[in-house]
Amino acid sequence: MQTLERTIWCLSAVLLLSLASWAQDRGAGREAAARRTAGGRAAMQDRVRAIRLNQSSLAPSLLKLRRHLQQANQESFEGDNYISLIPLVTNENGSRTNVGLNNFSRFSVRKGEDPEASVAVGLYDPSGELDRTGVYDVRSNGMHQIDDVFSKLDPVDGGGAATTGWLLILSDTPVTAWASVILDRVSNDPAMELAIADQIFKPAAYVESQGTPSNPLLIQSSAGVGSFKSRLAVVNIGNGAGRLQIKLLNVAGDLQESLPPVDVRANGMFVNNDIRSTVPGTFGPIVVEVEDLNPTQGHLEPRIVATSLVESTTGPFAGFFPAFALPQPDNPAMAGVWEGEVTGEIMNAQVQVTLHQERDMLYGTLGILSGSFPTTDRDFLVIGEVVNGSFFLEIRDRFDDCFEEDDPCTFIGYRMFAPSISGDTMDGDTIYFDESDQFDKGNFSLTRIGAVYPPDE
Repeated sequence: MQTLERTIWCLSAVLLLSLASWAQDRGAGREAAARRTAGGRAAMQDRVRAIRLNQSSLAPSLLKLRRHLQQANQESFEGDNYISLIPLVTNENGSRTNVGLNNFSRFSVRKGEDPEASVAVGLYDPSGELDRTGVYDVRSNGMHQIDDVFSKLDPVDGGGAATTGWLLILSDTPVTAWASVILDRVSNDPAMELAIADQIFKPAAYVESQGTPSNPLLIQSSAGVGSFKSRLAVVNIGNGAGRLQIKLLNVAGDLQESLPPVDVRANGMFVNNDIRSTVPGTFGPIVVEVEDLNPTQGHLEPRIVATSLVESTTGPFAGFFPAFALPQPDNPAMAGVWEGEVTGEIMNAQVQVTLHQERDMLYGTLGILSGSFPTTDRDFLVIGEVVNGSFFLEIRDRFDDCFEEDDPCTFIGYRMFAPSISGDTMDGDTIYFDESDQFDKGNFSLTRIGAVYPPDE
């Protein structure tokens, strides 16, 4: 239960931090209202930064972004709620990058039906300095394309010289974003790159495409053979410096070479235009690990995103391989059908749990096969995750007796926690509570009996 208690304490700390931030915003209400111009757009980024840093000070590049956006757009708005990242844009050696912004929202609680998105784009250079910015409006269900993004964004003070970088995209309405990287102006053949949604507030099991010191990234394939080469770009979007360790593997998964470590500051990036040049004539995956250079300061942890651009050296043909977030290496593959018992003072039932798994994320169904369970419903949807080798499942979305208009509707919560798995058996503790003031602590024991999709008989 220590892991569960630590998780609860962490969630409580985040809640207290959010409440403190809200109280601070309320205390400065009138002053903030007087300043609520386009600078409010940067305020969301400031709040994200403050939560990540666990302090209120801002990086110089964010202050530059705030000043620039205050000048660029004088419209009043509430702020941003959505962040996206594009790991690699370039206009080096005759190439160019076009960027697209799509507003997929059809309704907003603040803007009503068919909301227009207000989108800010910031381009950071490889050293982590803000180089250029721009502000765009995108209609609901519409798209805005920024051709040759390096020439269309406005340089900030001291900026405008970057030829390669990455994009931070902020919006007050849900948007998707993409980049078309065109390496040859004669053929105009594009390589398409999709934006990555910022994952900082997701539970660890649900984070995609971003790596930490605990979870490395995998480039699924790279080439350094024949007329093909791979360009690797890694961006540190965290608050502290990180040391990259890049490992080149062959198709069998064997380590071919570990490249010399590279330090990357916050907001900085590492780019290698021919990442497999040290092992010519090979192809295979790449693992990118990051070491925390400030291990005693949790608010300065690095966080990385990465992408690889596979290019033909004999023609203008290229394609992106976005990085894939690896689970922790000791997490077992545990999808399947599990059966066993749940016990307590008010429950004694045989259950069947069907679990699906994506990396550290678990989801599926729980059904009561027989015995007593303090609900009318007997089938539930469950979600869960693997955290530091422990397993957590929770009934997420069911309300007892809510299917008939005149029936009582009681909210229930049921949580299952297992510190580990032994063989094909999972044992742990349970907690049940509902609005009828029923509460129970108990145990469960489940054994894996088969696959989610068994072969046809």
